[in-house]
Amino acid sequence: MRRPGPWPTAATRPVALLGWPVAHSVSPAMHNAAFREQQLDLVYVALPTRPADLHRVVHALGAVGAVGANVTVPHKETVRPLCDVLSDEAELVGAVNTLVWDADGLRGDNTDAAGLGHVLGEELGIGGPDGAIVLGTGGAARAAVVALGRLGCAVTVAGRRPDAAEELAGLAELAGAAEVDALDSRDEGDVAAAIGRCRLVVNATPLGMAGEELPAPFHRLGPVHVAYDLIYNPPETPFLAAARAAGAEAHHGLGMLVGQAAASYRLWTGQEPPRPVLSAAAAAALFDRPDAGSRSGT
Repeated sequence: MRRPGPWPTAATRPVALLGWPVAHSVSPAMHNAAFREQQLDLVYVALPTRPADLHRVVHALGAVGAVGANVTVPHKETVRPLCDVLSDEAELVGAVNTLVWDADGLRGDNTDAAGLGHVLGEELGIGGPDGAIVLGTGGAARAAVVALGRLGCAVTVAGRRPDAAEELAGLAELAGAAEVDALDSRDEGDVAAAIGRCRLVVNATPLGMAGEELPAPFHRLGPVHVAYDLIYNPPETPFLAAARAAGAEAHHGLGMLVGQAAASYRLWTGQEPPRPVLSAAAAAALFDRPDAGSRSGT
């Protein structure tokens, strides 16, 4: 705890966000608001980290006494070998989004699956026997298929690398999916047929951050669909815009961000996070600034 007064202080310890890019992120505003609310002598900073520099940046954070870090694109899988210990969740998901320095050294954990599962299950009512299709095979997609598997959905994974899509389908099955399938995302006929059998359509790729479109079938949804984009900035990607125009329910990824942030906060501080503060600060940082909606990120 810290005493009320000037902050940060000479004793303030850092928590960092590692990614490339990170300038779009609302995580510093979100976590620093929560640290101030609970008077913790911590400060959250975004550190743009090129892939070639990841090892040096992680080592430097440990050397200066950092409490922890979040890890985002493109480092969620490549940071794993730098950890001394991996949580069961990180082992299952195969990706790390949270680092904690403790008595055991550097611990890698994953809070993405829990954050997304809360939003989909508790807020959107997704669950078995709903069908869900996930576009992507990276670290975010791994968390998504675990979350959907735990909800008992029938999960289809679409990716440009069929072997990676097959692996993620197996991961969904391991997590509890009712049925699984894997598709080449370039096969528009098979993808369109799969989307037709699904209620939930998830974009777990960075496509859309700079205005890119997804493969064509993902832009042909209908009123029976729920579209969920893990991207939160910009809050409306071409995928979500097309979904809304077609009458589908559409959601950006800010809810998932708040959910995973709350779980990471708990790991770093040992305290229950002030979730309303996290949520309000994230929304204010995203929607109340002059350039809201013009920048990009996950």
